[in-house]
Amino acid sequence: MSVRRPSPSDRHHRQAILPGFGADAQERLRASHALVVGCGALGCATIDLLARAGVGRLTLVDRDVVEVTNLQRQSLYVDADARAGTPKAEAAARRVRAIDPGIRADACVEHVGPEAAAELVPDCDLVVDGLDNYRTRYLLNDAAVRFGRPFVHAGAVGLRGTSMPVLAGAAERLGTARTDAPCLRCLFPEVPPAGEGETCDTAGVLGPLAAMVGAHAAAQAIALLAGVPALLDRSLWSVDMAVHRTVRVPLAGASRDDCPCCALRRFEFLDAEDERCAVLCGRNAVQVRPARASTVDMGRMRARLANAGDFAMDDGRLVGTVGGGLELTVFGDGRAIVRGTVDPVAALAAYARYVGE
Repeated sequence: MSVRRPSPSDRHHRQAILPGFGADAQERLRASHALVVGCGALGCATIDLLARAGVGRLTLVDRDVVEVTNLQRQSLYVDADARAGTPKAEAAARRVRAIDPGIRADACVEHVGPEAAAELVPDCDLVVDGLDNYRTRYLLNDAAVRFGRPFVHAGAVGLRGTSMPVLAGAAERLGTARTDAPCLRCLFPEVPPAGEGETCDTAGVLGPLAAMVGAHAAAQAIALLAGVPALLDRSLWSVDMAVHRTVRVPLAGASRDDCPCCALRRFEFLDAEDERCAVLCGRNAVQVRPARASTVDMGRMRARLANAGDFAMDDGRLVGTVGGGLELTVFGDGRAIVRGTVDPVAALAAYARYVGE
């Protein structure tokens, strides 16, 4: 049987004629389903490239809406999206359909907790990290390992970013030795304490950095979905634009025998009860607890929040107003009260953006 050769008029001709790619790899992409969690700067860059590469189905998940401050770096959105407060997942899905009407683009506007992760991850072929908070990232790492899916991690803040393929859940199927397929917790065992991790809202982010990291993540996803292992970068790749340096740390031999996730198969984030939020009756406020016990350096936290709003110390607490008119009170043990909403999802989003997890 003869193999169909791509026609020069085909949408994906320039990709299909690459050495080692071909029509078969292109067909595998068209039959694949990628789940992208987080439709911010990283997610936008990755989603755009996956859509143009010909991934047949994209499920796009984000709990937030488009704001004007997003437009500096989140390339799928336009000013009208920000003025309308369109949910990011819906705006991104609409853009994907405009790029290629043949792609199935599903928007999921919700917070990804354990229940949602357990529902979404088994339904896809691969998970892509477009997140800006650690707890959900570790939750996806758990779900990818438990349900046997490859997971492409990406992160960017300030002038630094990282990306790596997490193959721990699918190592056997991909013909990779377990020792050479670490999960995220093999390399970074614990979620940073509250107040320690930088966020884009407190540290900023350069648009081209997010595009670089998102492109690297998209390349890993395309290699895995198309079944072209030669394109896969089996390393922890990082870039620091402040010093104009990129570094690749090979993942071979990096799996840990005592890793709680991929070795001991304790899925602490996936099996956790998501009870971090408590609505404070009659106060139009939600209390959010940190992902783990923390002691916050309040002076350092105040300095970090200086770019987000005017914060002052009040009897050992930091109090200030942030985007959307929300008032944020941060305590020394990492707890926060978000006033101006009774929506736990909105409160969690504000906590992740300003306090960090």
